[in-house]
Amino acid sequence: MPLASGDDASLTRATLREEMLRLINRDRKQFGIPPVQLDYRISELADSYCRTQIRNGTTGHFTVDGQSPYMRYSFAGGNDAISENAAAWSAPYHFNEKSVYQMMRSSEESMMLEVAPHDGHRRTILDPWATHVGIGFAWDGGEFRLTQEFVRRYVDWTRAIPRTAAVNEPVLCTGRARDGFSVQAITVHHEPFPQPLSAVTANSIESYGLPDKRREYVPRLEADREYSDGRRGDFQITKDGGFAFAIPFADGPGVYTVVVWLRKTGEKNPIATSNVSIRVEVPRGMAAPREAAGLR
Repeated sequence: MPLASGDDASLTRATLREEMLRLINRDRKQFGIPPVQLDYRISELADSYCRTQIRNGTTGHFTVDGQSPYMRYSFAGGNDAISENAAAWSAPYHFNEKSVYQMMRSSEESMMLEVAPHDGHRRTILDPWATHVGIGFAWDGGEFRLTQEFVRRYVDWTRAIPRTAAVNEPVLCTGRARDGFSVQAITVHHEPFPQPLSAVTANSIESYGLPDKRREYVPRLEADREYSDGRRGDFQITKDGGFAFAIPFADGPGVYTVVVWLRKTGEKNPIATSNVSIRVEVPRGMAAPREAAGLR
């Protein structure tokens, strides 16, 4: 029986989502990892991306606009860290409801059967720090797309980061780490504006990540203390875990992505809890600044 449309399709989508969530949390439980909660807003964004993939004939993490998953999430208003899994199925016949359910289950099973070092999907599902997940689906004829958007939500933003800015106007953001966590550092990553891609090129990109080009900023220490490199620190932390950070755009125009690193009390290593991207332009009439040297 072919897939339904309208209200029946919405019911199918909701049922698929609940079953996908059950499978994800079943797999996490097997490894003693807490369950994730379903985020409906992110799921709607994921649905939209899946539909765009089918429309553009793309698969994976990129489509023809060249935006990475963290850019798409940020530019849609997301403030947290996000990691994406994606699956695509194609056939010369129209999928029915039974086949869509089977493809969803097979996608989860295939991801969980991955073996290191080629186990990126599996590690994303089993991220012990993930708190939420958005689950997206789209189907049309013989095309089916699925994405899982795993989210780490640990920062309460009291002054959110804007998604556009001018290169000569640093932006102030403020926030607070959730109870039990402390801010260890903030890194600001820079890359060129995304460029249009052909569908063939987009489909050839198998993975993604933040750019290596970054600057690191650390909390300010008390007057009689300093870091091993002699620095006293770059931004203030309040007693309740709050922080205020002026984001510098020292590398000229492009996309800047802000990552807040938190450490849980009792844990050794910090975790990335945001990847908020900002499009930074040169104001009209202003010459683009020369690239600064000495990244740290």
